Amino acid sequence: MVKQSLARTTVGIIGNVISFGLFFSPAPTFYGIIKKKSVEEFKPDPYLATLLNCAFWVFYGMPFVHPNSTLVYTINGIG
Repeated sequence: MVKQSLARTTVGIIGNVISFGLFFSPAPTFYGIIKKKSVEEFKPDPYLATLLNCAFWVFYGMPFVHPNSTLVYTINGIG
């Protein structure tokens, strides 16, 4: 039988890998903006929402707020 802590850690790491892909997905858009030196019709709303979301999750994952949440604040710090 699989221990609960091992299963939780494994699922957390898989979630972090998927989240990293999600955070990296706008990279081609950013590259195009830098290359053209124009934002054209792109709106900043989704990127600001992601920034705020990650900031709140980083705060929530800090050891003084919620102990043993290393996976939470590491991936959201990257985000």
